[in-house]
Amino acid sequence: MALNDEESRPAGDAIAQALRAHGIPCEVAASAQKFGKQIRYAERRGIPYVWFTGRDGGHEVKDIRTGEQVAADPATWTPPEQDLRPQVVTSNEEQNT
Repeated sequence: MALNDEESRPAGDAIAQALRAHGIPCEVAASAQKFGKQIRYAERRGIPYVWFTGRDGGHEVKDIRTGEQVAADPATWTPPEQDLRPQVVTSNEEQNT
């Protein structure tokens, strides 16, 4: 869950709680940095989706692997089954050594 600013943390926590209630593992950004930094953090952690809340209250979720970003509702959105559990991914270089 990306944060627009620190004032949006309570809303972010509520969204994370709604997602967790549906069995979707998630975390709220540690700080409200620029979105690019928050996305890079998610990439390094192997988190495939980043949730954004607009200032108008709308929600969007971005698949950071494909760049696709769509409107979403925290009460009903679920990722594909294969994205519900963390996966260890190795690069070709690591496999060849």
